[in-house]
Amino acid sequence: MDTTYFFSAFGTFGNPNGFRQSYFLGGNADIVRHIRTYDLKTDAIKLFPGSRIYGMRKEAAGASSLISYSVYTFAKEQNSQRGGTFIGSSLIFVDKTASESIIIDVLDEFHQYLEKHNVTDGTIAINHSDKFSIDKPKDYDKIGLNAREPEDGGTVQMGNNFLVVYSEINASQLQQLFTKGMGLLNSYDMIYFTGNHEVAEFVQQKGIFKIVDLDGFEREIRKSDEEKSRLLNAYIQDLEQEMNNLKTDRKKILDQLDYQISQNERKHQENEAKIRESKEGINTVNKEFDSYHKKIENLISTLKSDGKVESVKRQHLENRKVFSDTIKRSKEVVTISPVSTPSPFSQRNAAPFSGNSIDGFNGGRSYGNKEPGLNGYKIAFWSLLLLVTAGLASYIMFFDGGKIIGLSAEEPVVTENSNTDMVSAANTVSEVPATVQTINLNPFPNAELNENDWRLVSKKASPGVKIDSLANVIYKENPSTIKDYYRHQKKDYKAHLYFLNEKNFAINGSDTILADTLKKIPNYIKPEF
Repeated sequence: MDTTYFFSAFGTFGNPNGFRQSYFLGGNADIVRHIRTYDLKTDAIKLFPGSRIYGMRKEAAGASSLISYSVYTFAKEQNSQRGGTFIGSSLIFVDKTASESIIIDVLDEFHQYLEKHNVTDGTIAINHSDKFSIDKPKDYDKIGLNAREPEDGGTVQMGNNFLVVYSEINASQLQQLFTKGMGLLNSYDMIYFTGNHEVAEFVQQKGIFKIVDLDGFEREIRKSDEEKSRLLNAYIQDLEQEMNNLKTDRKKILDQLDYQISQNERKHQENEAKIRESKEGINTVNKEFDSYHKKIENLISTLKSDGKVESVKRQHLENRKVFSDTIKRSKEVVTISPVSTPSPFSQRNAAPFSGNSIDGFNGGRSYGNKEPGLNGYKIAFWSLLLLVTAGLASYIMFFDGGKIIGLSAEEPVVTENSNTDMVSAANTVSEVPATVQTINLNPFPNAELNENDWRLVSKKASPGVKIDSLANVIYKENPSTIKDYYRHQKKDYKAHLYFLNEKNFAINGSDTILADTLKKIPNYIKPEF
């Protein structure tokens, strides 16, 4: 059996059951649990003996859209003289509709059988809709052959808004009314049609439901068409404006990226040059150490051969002074950046090597209780150690295969040692606009709330509310097109909402606050195939 359409039969049964509705010839639990009651508000519209009311409505059922065509006729309750009681039938479509002529034929045939076999002497003979005796109309299966996609009327409105059309009712006229009424289903919770004067007079006297004649119905249709056209044009303008904004946003982002890249390339080139200079300084130091080592070997050989200590001491002092001066100059080689590395020997109280006294020549030996001082070799050694330590620390800290250690590989390379034009990691991240953020909503929104919907949200979420509370209102007011899809993706939905309406939010500390009415609230409308 086709699950895209089925029947509901309903009625008023008095105490203890009251109004009840049941489903026949199709339907499933996931769909019917969303269907609203077909009961009449008898303080606003009322049936009288011999009267008949037709109706049509559209409602959401999860991700599906239901369109119902209904008929009500007067019938008494058992053991009750209460007025306005009735028995009724409704033909329900799931994401489909059909030719209005076949809908009316099948609906009337189903309801005639329902009345004939469940109403006795004008009174409903059973006490619950589950006990209804029904029959399958002869053309019921033809509906599936004539089923079609309904017009895209937008999001269903839920605002306790009802329309009653007073007009002559016959098969031909009703067909036209159903056809024209389709365009108003998103504006009204339900549209009723009646040709009974008593019913129309009752509705007008109560003043709860809006009632119009045929001319008024035509005006409602024209007004609806004009509103749809206005919303369409407004949305086109929004999209065109967004396209224009893309040009500006693209240029801004690309300019920022170009600037960051050029800064990083310049700094990278400077640091490469500094590294080359540091390596050249290391080569110089190595050569000086080798040369000084060789000179000491020669002096030892001289002492062993002729034993002239004083002349060797003077020569050694001269060699040491040259060595020390060269090492000091090597310390001035430019490094990547100054590293404040405290020297492990900074607390030692050592007399600096003067290079002009022979007293230090025997500094490596102890003569009696004399406290030896640092000789020139030790000074040169510690100078070299500090130089190498600083250079290696800078290299290890800032470079590792062209990347900055301590930052993820995905972050841009940042440069160091500049107070005027340093590009910091924090600034780089904060300058990236929200437009480059990834939104992982599934399914991705393919529509936005229409004006009536976002105005309803704005009434319940005024400026000053936090974005989390705003999202709760949006979810509550739009269960079928937002909540059902994004109930477990609230974080991503809020991020996308902020992206679409960034100018309408303000940041207050750690809170994102609504500053102005949102007009772009994304939702998902299930495509109709």
